[in-house]
Amino acid sequence: MNPFVFEDKRPVVETKQGKLRGVTYGDVNIFMGIPYAHARRFAMPEEVRAWEGIKNAYQHGPIAMQAIDTKPFFYYRGLHMLETQSEDCQNLNIWAPKTKEGEKKPVFVWIHGGGFFGGNAFEEISFDGFRMAHFGDVIFVSINHRLNVLGYLNLEDYGEEFANSANAGLFDLVAAMKWIHENIAAFGGDPENVTICGHSGGGGKVQCLYQIEEAVPYFQRGICLSGARGKIGSPSVERDESRRVAKAMLDELNITRENIEKIYEVPFKALSDACWKVANPFSFSPVANDYFPGFPGLTKLMPFSKDKPIIYGSVLGEFPVCDLTAEEKEVMTEEDKKAYHRNRLGEDADRIMTLFEKAYPDHDLIDLAYLDSRCRIAAVQSAYAHIDAGCENVYLFLAAYTVPENGRIPIWHGGEVAFIFMNEDKVLALNDAENGQKYASVLSNMVLNFVRNGDPGNEYLPEWKKVRKGEDWTMIIDRTCRCVNHHDDELMETYHKVAPAFKLVLPKA
Repeated sequence: MNPFVFEDKRPVVETKQGKLRGVTYGDVNIFMGIPYAHARRFAMPEEVRAWEGIKNAYQHGPIAMQAIDTKPFFYYRGLHMLETQSEDCQNLNIWAPKTKEGEKKPVFVWIHGGGFFGGNAFEEISFDGFRMAHFGDVIFVSINHRLNVLGYLNLEDYGEEFANSANAGLFDLVAAMKWIHENIAAFGGDPENVTICGHSGGGGKVQCLYQIEEAVPYFQRGICLSGARGKIGSPSVERDESRRVAKAMLDELNITRENIEKIYEVPFKALSDACWKVANPFSFSPVANDYFPGFPGLTKLMPFSKDKPIIYGSVLGEFPVCDLTAEEKEVMTEEDKKAYHRNRLGEDADRIMTLFEKAYPDHDLIDLAYLDSRCRIAAVQSAYAHIDAGCENVYLFLAAYTVPENGRIPIWHGGEVAFIFMNEDKVLALNDAENGQKYASVLSNMVLNFVRNGDPGNEYLPEWKKVRKGEDWTMIIDRTCRCVNHHDDELMETYHKVAPAFKLVLPKA
């Protein structure tokens, strides 16, 4: 039976802009769709105007306009929540445990993935913050912000008002962090103890916030999950290329510098169609300019962030290029597995198999078919960028366990998020009888401890050594957890050169 109950009395808090009314469930006050900024199309965000009376905060706010079709995962991987889309999407959600007078709780801020082109704050039911707030006793905040052409189209050649249109979506997040800093105490949160966390594209956004001086007073530490941008992986868009794409799009729309005002009247669908003709929404990302210096793994970490602790994580399975079924794997002999890898990896296969078995001795050899190199290499490169800048609190982890899908496979891109949020039962394939609860304890306590005091170590893990110059100490979270140094350097270098490339196919909206 569900032990939680809904309370009749509804909580009201007073923010800088006005009063908000939420609901209470299981000793957690919940506020949805809170506006934190507004902006004209392609412009920098501005502060929300104050309102009279009490605004109800019962529903999720509109999400960013999507340039791709959404496609739900298999039911057992967790349902996607499809929401109303709007250009006016700067809103956030808060799950706040009840507090005593004057009590201040740590704040956890969730930044969703989907690259810089798609996704939303409550895209999956496993993104619900209730359990982390209730059991973890922290304030959970999730943010919606502008994406794709509306968030990152570089129109700087078309007028001063577009000077930072290439990073508008990123500066929505800066505005959200400012709003949290100014208002979270009203919900029982500590504005001086804020951790930002993002997965995939959200992890890249965490990196970006470390690079923006305006943002750094608003958070104390960060977590980047499978989203690091490095020299290998998903590099950012060069400024000249972003200007070229923008011009090609506007040429399609018959818009020039002389009639640029028409850009405000073009329907989003027409903007999206023009984008698909000349580029790809997936290619959009922040652009290094006078407002944003670039990702730390591609340039350097800004000195004003060197004292902020960070965790970089990835998973063993990320984006596999493997079509083996459970039935095929069941009948494979060890020689069959070796033949499969030799066919995929060529003359380097035997060396790679040896390196894989050395790096992951507890794994079946066929797990090599799912191995990620892109996210892992970018995470290590980015961690070293923090070390080079003088940061003394940098942590790396790699989730390597297998889950019951297709004869057991290494956990996929984003699978660890449900464990962190204590929502593993909402993603059925993760809550297996053997290890589901164990992994949830490891990962949720890892994050909660880091949120509370900056140290991810916990009773379920061995000693977690920090990254040092030339030492990529990594906590392997598996059936047996271990902290290792340089366990996969040679494997990553060799495998990345010959591994089949993953190609993201995006359905046009």
